[in-house]
Amino acid sequence: MSGKTIIIDESAKQDIIEMFGKTVDADGYIVEKDNPKQKILSPDGDEVKIDKFAGITKGSVAFIPSDLNSLMNLSDKMV
Repeated sequence: MSGKTIIIDESAKQDIIEMFGKTVDADGYIVEKDNPKQKILSPDGDEVKIDKFAGITKGSVAFIPSDLNSLMNLSDKMV
């Protein structure tokens, strides 16, 4: 997959997710801004917390958590 990789600094996470119409609930989960009861899911179907948020993939909006398995899957798709 060709393209550019953008690394999100910890201090910019909130700004990035807000650009995509999301926010963070009281428990630290990324949720829909217009429907805070709807949590954002990773491509594996897991809820994503802001402290584990690593980025968003191209195409459909897929929020990627920072666990090793998710990052390895993302790496495989980028090669």
